[in-house]
Amino acid sequence: MQIELIYLLLGIFGVWLTGELVINSSQVIARYFKISELFIGLTVLSIGTSLAEMSTHIVASLKVLKGEDVSGIAVGTNIGSNLIQITFILGLVAMFMRIHATKKFLKKDYMVMLASIIGVWLLSLNNYLSRTEGAILFFAYIYYLYTLSKDEHIVGKIENNNHGKKPFASTLILLAGLFGLLYSAEIVVRNGEFLAAIWNVKDTLIGTLLVGVGTALPELTTSIIAIRKRSVGMSMGVLVGSNITNPLMMLGLGAMISGYTVSNDIIWFDIPYWFAVSLLALFFFWKDRKFKRMHAVTLMLSYVAYVAIRIYYFR
Repeated sequence: MQIELIYLLLGIFGVWLTGELVINSSQVIARYFKISELFIGLTVLSIGTSLAEMSTHIVASLKVLKGEDVSGIAVGTNIGSNLIQITFILGLVAMFMRIHATKKFLKKDYMVMLASIIGVWLLSLNNYLSRTEGAILFFAYIYYLYTLSKDEHIVGKIENNNHGKKPFASTLILLAGLFGLLYSAEIVVRNGEFLAAIWNVKDTLIGTLLVGVGTALPELTTSIIAIRKRSVGMSMGVLVGSNITNPLMMLGLGAMISGYTVSNDIIWFDIPYWFAVSLLALFFFWKDRKFKRMHAVTLMLSYVAYVAIRIYYFR
């Protein structure tokens, strides 16, 4: 057990290190192409930091096809990761940095996030996400990316008057950093899951609280580093972008491969709680257009409450 703990700590260190590479290189790319940091966060970083969730879904789906139903881990990981991002991680960022949100961001991107939660819940009410329903989620995300790119005016409209050095090296560093995030997060999840297996609890509990937290480490890393860099837009883009990418693209992709069984505790507790705290965060933004420390503490405590309820009532 000691060697697994060492690997776990090394994985966390790797997540931190590669997260630094991702933030630095993406900022260089954003400046070169005159693309907003919010757009980079909503797309490149949100997809890149969700690679751990994607790999979990692919592995789980292949096992489902072989007759081993591990849907609880796959779906639980997705929702658990989203929950900690929109509560604890967002609250942590707001504790150390003044976060502002524009009306456009709240009315479009945040509403897409809420709609994706509702969509997953509605499609799961029969306790099953079919391949067709997975395709609906996946292509809904593709359409969202298309509309987002049009809003940012980068489809065929990238300015060519930048005479600076082309960010080839930064692009390579970005890709290497994203791969490092994936690999490091997988080390954390794999060894964390082994250490937790002796608890003999539901696979949905392992997914939401253990694997979900582990796969949220890239978002935590990029957000904390964004605090140091004072990159408010990128931090918000990563968190909200991942809460759109995970339920639509990643969950949709996994369901497209094999279909998923969705348990009642996910349908009637985890997803409603996720939606409720997302509404709470929206209320804080809408009221003052910014987060106060009291709001940050409230969100962080809401995650603590979620963990307590999940462990006590849904083991």
